[in-house]
Amino acid sequence: MATSQTQPQIQLSENHRRSISIILQLVDKALCEWDDWAKGNVRSGVMFREDDTFSPTQKLGLREKIAAVRKLLLRLRDDLQLEPKVAPTSQSIVGHAGVLWEMLTDLNSRGLRGHGKVPDELSAYLDPIGETLCEEMNAIARLFSQ
Repeated sequence: MATSQTQPQIQLSENHRRSISIILQLVDKALCEWDDWAKGNVRSGVMFREDDTFSPTQKLGLREKIAAVRKLLLRLRDDLQLEPKVAPTSQSIVGHAGVLWEMLTDLNSRGLRGHGKVPDELSAYLDPIGETLCEEMNAIARLFSQ
């Protein structure tokens, strides 16, 4: 098996470089999330909760596998002279808020009509809350768009 020191220089087209980089970035992003889980770090909100179901043996095994995969990612990065992606958290929030705003625009009686008749009392209750949630998503995006 060749090491980084004996690896000949490989010429990549920009399309190949971009494709390889994106794949490796997505793998590494998943590893970041799995590494948090292996450390027992789970997220909890009011409508979403992760449950730490890993045994100590599974956590150790996962951390070892993550290290092995990252070693290969480093090798590829160095041998192919790839640049890691830097994802500013502010841009991530703006992007996520935009996607969530799009989904929230259907959190109203009009959006629910595709699932059957919407009772008037549900419309009266849900429509203003859905509108407020959309406004809040826009406000969150604006915090980081300035």
